[in-house]
Amino acid sequence: MLTEERQEEIVRIVNAGGAASVQELVDYFHISEATVRRDLTVLQQAGRLRRVHGGATAIPSDTAGYEANMEELEIKYAFHLPEKRRIAQYAAGQIGPADFVYLDAGSTVEQMADFLSGSTATFVTNSLPLAQKLARNGCQVRILAGHVKGTTSSVVGSEVIQLLRRYHFTKGFFGANGLSLHEGCTTPDIEEAATKEAAVVRCNTAYILADASKFGLASHITFAELPDVTIITAKSERIQDFSSYQQLTEVHVL
Repeated sequence: MLTEERQEEIVRIVNAGGAASVQELVDYFHISEATVRRDLTVLQQAGRLRRVHGGATAIPSDTAGYEANMEELEIKYAFHLPEKRRIAQYAAGQIGPADFVYLDAGSTVEQMADFLSGSTATFVTNSLPLAQKLARNGCQVRILAGHVKGTTSSVVGSEVIQLLRRYHFTKGFFGANGLSLHEGCTTPDIEEAATKEAAVVRCNTAYILADASKFGLASHITFAELPDVTIITAKSERIQDFSSYQQLTEVHVL
């Protein structure tokens, strides 16, 4: 792949997911970290994305109204799939039969549906694909009303936030584009951030599901502070900076 083609692909990946870590791009293109960092520097200088610690985030002015196509969404969901599956499996195991659970829109949270067949818990979600999967698995699921985003198939907006204020969840499970010791749990989209923030505060226990590539990456908007959430991730040397953080569970990938 030519340098120009690779850089265009990087922009597509970052726009589709809102952010991407250096390690994700290394794994996807099978190139060195130095090459990825050079590409990100070039793309930032060209105004195509924003460099952040550990990766890059989309530029809001470039992504407003942007609709990811199916190929781009498949790229996003394929990143670190074994880790996401193991994290999702462990997270599903935290749900009891009487729990009232909020499930956020996100690629790792969506994987939880495969491990919840037969669950008698009640689920509320703002994710259309996740609601469909849960319903097919025989789960009791409610979907929130509001504006549907084409990029993520999630429901966002003021209607969702108003509805969430009426709920009291025993547990909630959320995705994040970045986890930082200083910026906390972040995402690049203001509507997504507002919806996540409104749901997190309605949960007795809020879990963040994140593979190791999200650690050290800070996106545009903080939706939760680290002390307010419990993180479930896959065991990796990349999260050593978070080793002193008490509310963190590392699962082994089989």
